[in-house]
Amino acid sequence: FFFPEEQPLVDGMREAFAGLYSLGPDATDVDIAAVRRALGGHEGQYVLKPQREGGGYNFYGDQLVQKLRENIVSGRTDEDSIELGSDLSEFILMERLFPPQQTAVLLRAGLVEGTGDSISELGCFGTVVASHDGQVLHSVYAGFLLRTKYSNVDEGGVASGFATLSSPYLC
Repeated sequence: FFFPEEQPLVDGMREAFAGLYSLGPDATDVDIAAVRRALGGHEGQYVLKPQREGGGYNFYGDQLVQKLRENIVSGRTDEDSIELGSDLSEFILMERLFPPQQTAVLLRAGLVEGTGDSISELGCFGTVVASHDGQVLHSVYAGFLLRTKYSNVDEGGVASGFATLSSPYLC
C-alpha cells in the first residue's frame, strides 16, 4: 500500500529487516533475483520457509538448492526470466539471520533443558489496517516474542521444540 513518493521510506525500512522473497505468482524481478542468487552459490545466506507457523520443515544449504531446482518450470537459473513451479508458492525465500552467540541456560516447562552456546531472535509484531486506497486506518504495536535456541540448530520454532521462550535482560 505504498505510494511511489514513499519509495525512499520503503527502501530505508527494507535495510532494517531480513529480505523476504515471494515464490508465488506475484513474484517480482527482485524475488527472482534472490532465487538466482541462492542457486548461484549463495545458498548459505538464505532459508526456504513454508508459510506456516511453529517452525520446522525449512530448507537450508544443498536441500534449499535441490528444492528450488526441482520446482523451476522453465528457464535457466542464469537467465533474467525463470518460471517457478506452483509448488513453491507455499514457501518464501528469506535471508538468514546471523545473531551474535551467547552462553545460556535453556528452560522448558520450568526445567533446565541444557546449557551452551545459543542465539536469540526478537520478533516485534504490529497490526495494520488500511483502506483500498492506502489510507492507514489502524497501526498499533502488538507485542514481541523472544526465542532462544542452541547456536548449532538451524530450525527455530518454539512450538516444535527447537527453541525456548525467553525474556529480555536489559542492562
